[in-house]
Amino acid sequence: MDPRSLLRRARAELGERTGAHARARRALDGHAAAILMYHRILPRAEAAARDVEPGMVVTPETFARQLDWLQQGFRVLPLADVVACLESGRSLPPGAVAITFDDGWLDNHVHALPALARRGLPATIFLVTARVGSRGAFWPDEACRRFARVPLAERGELARALGLALAGSAPVDLVAALKPLDEAERERRLEALRARTPEPPETPRELLDWSEIDEMARAGIAFESHGTSHAILTGLQAAAAERELRDARAALAARGHGAGGLLAYPSGGFDTAVAGLARSAGYRAAVTTERRIARRGDDLFTLPRLGLHEDVSATRAEFHRLVPGAR
Repeated sequence: MDPRSLLRRARAELGERTGAHARARRALDGHAAAILMYHRILPRAEAAARDVEPGMVVTPETFARQLDWLQQGFRVLPLADVVACLESGRSLPPGAVAITFDDGWLDNHVHALPALARRGLPATIFLVTARVGSRGAFWPDEACRRFARVPLAERGELARALGLALAGSAPVDLVAALKPLDEAERERRLEALRARTPEPPETPRELLDWSEIDEMARAGIAFESHGTSHAILTGLQAAAAERELRDARAALAARGHGAGGLLAYPSGGFDTAVAGLARSAGYRAAVTTERRIARRGDDLFTLPRLGLHEDVSATRAEFHRLVPGAR
């Protein structure tokens, strides 16, 4: 374990022993809720073999422990119920938490669903509707997989050829440099990356199909919108962003999903204009990647979430430091 991780874990253990985490949980007092954000639930070896970004993964064993910790110290509600209380001003139960997943990964069906079902816990998955049932993954996954296969000594030269300044030489540094670009410019850089790197090995299907979605819905999982293509909405013209939002809602409704009218902004990208487009497209609320708890009086189209992944939440102390967030 690297020194930063050791220090973080030590601070988390201190917060658990001194009661700082328990005091932080008092903020969930009926006027606030912690909305948790997950992506993938994968065994370590499988995540490593697929070059999945570390910040995207929780192992099945850790996820199961986290659900147990939630049952012991929190009250897990459907996200739609949390939004309804925030919208109406009704009180939430103390310790209110909602579980969400972004993108619609097949591993949510394989690993997350059984753990949730055994405990009778609800969750919401935000789907990229045009990618349901498709092969391949999203551009960050492709970029990681291609860059991971470039020898370390050659990565700086490749980044310069792509016209990118990276903070480091890890695949996640490439993704971080690509995310702020608008959609057209990012695609040009990705095409250049594809031209300079070998094709990654083909992987099995990684995204949910509609039959799996319907099965999960019958088990109590809600499905809402994460856009049509996962385009970052702030990098689109207004008309294209509006199409992304409206088409996703229509695709969900056609399959009997999206009843909550909820949206997760792809890659957390939003601004005032995008929030306005979400309102006009008929959404009821939207969640972001801003890291704090959601409080009564918050703008329903900028609701924050607490992102969780293996490297920062594997122990009980680390989990309690992040949920709801000790200061």
